[in-house]
Amino acid sequence: MPTTISTTTSLATMLPEYARRIGAYVGSFTTTTAIAANTSVVCTTLGDRGWDVDDILNDFYIKITSQNNDGAIRRISDYTGSSGTITVSGSSLSSDSSTQATFELYRYDPQRLTDTLQDAAQEIFPRVFVPVYNNTNTAKEFQYNFTRPTSIPRGYVRQVWIEKRIDAKTSTDDILSDKNCDMEESSSSITDWTVCNITAAVEGDSTDPDNAMVWAESQSAKLTVTASSVGQFYLSVTSPTNYEGEEINFAIWVYSKTASRVSAFLQTDSDTVVTGDSHTGNGWERIIVTTTADNVATSGREEMPRAGRIAVRNWREEDTKIRITEAVPEDHNLMIVGMGMLDFANLSSSAQEINQNTRRLLYNVAASILYQGEIDTVDATEQQQALNRFNHFRNRTNEMMGGMTPMAMIRNTAS
Repeated sequence: MPTTISTTTSLATMLPEYARRIGAYVGSFTTTTAIAANTSVVCTTLGDRGWDVDDILNDFYIKITSQNNDGAIRRISDYTGSSGTITVSGSSLSSDSSTQATFELYRYDPQRLTDTLQDAAQEIFPRVFVPVYNNTNTAKEFQYNFTRPTSIPRGYVRQVWIEKRIDAKTSTDDILSDKNCDMEESSSSITDWTVCNITAAVEGDSTDPDNAMVWAESQSAKLTVTASSVGQFYLSVTSPTNYEGEEINFAIWVYSKTASRVSAFLQTDSDTVVTGDSHTGNGWERIIVTTTADNVATSGREEMPRAGRIAVRNWREEDTKIRITEAVPEDHNLMIVGMGMLDFANLSSSAQEINQNTRRLLYNVAASILYQGEIDTVDATEQQQALNRFNHFRNRTNEMMGGMTPMAMIRNTAS
């Protein structure tokens, strides 16, 4: 099972789709000249598309979607139709040298639209949810209390499973098979790995007290980095050209009690660094990063098949904990399955799995929230229009098209 649901639809796709549904999307364009370090964006294509009248785009919003100003959102303060020159409010944009940029135009602030999507995701939960498969809880002997994943709201854990944990060097497709991936080669130092702004040392196992920071066998790597630095701890693979064009996946077990301090990353040749999962601070977690390269090999599947999964039926939620009444065998993980909310709060180009019907429900609820907020803020001449739009999307929401079937509960009724 994947740790999260497979991802196919990104905010970059959903935001224009939502804006089109409510008549707030003008279109996507490319600048005629590179953006300079000022407040102007030039696109002669705008005139060809009918936007050739001065000031017709005033008070619209531009969202730049590539190059140095990628993600920048500005209100349009002036527009010259004859030259396709947009003047934005606020501080100067960054210079793009000689590279053209893409941008989108909206009638509403794109951040405001994203906020209504986030509010709608909370409003329609649990009718619309993201299945969460979390196996970051690694059990120690005689452990019965486990942390409920923060991605699953209280009351929405549906299943608990015991499964064999994934050890290092078990993939037949592993191009790192000759590397010291389990840190057991030397008792005094870490071999094969390269350090940058970080200190790596051997962390030895102990039994009194039991050292939870050693994953398996007798030792792990202890990594130390100063608070003001960003460190790297990485393996290098030389010319694995036999797998050209395939997907690259790298996964590593990391122990941390602080969230967002550790992430997995991949870099092929001099390409851009791809950053994957960020550790959530819940002890041992398997963090993953995936990319596709034109000339480098695969290092194994993103998630490996598992055998021997056993359903736990005697469990219950207690605040932020999950309590089970049966011991978890040694060298096994707890897989917690539940229903999570769609999350747009920290979403950029990351994706959400949400089909067309479900997206329609999300957009209808988001539009209802948007226009409900306008009813009390616009003047009397526009208030009836806002009320009509609100009623339209509320009626579409009440049709209940796009709701999802809840995940099955596996638990004894007496738990």
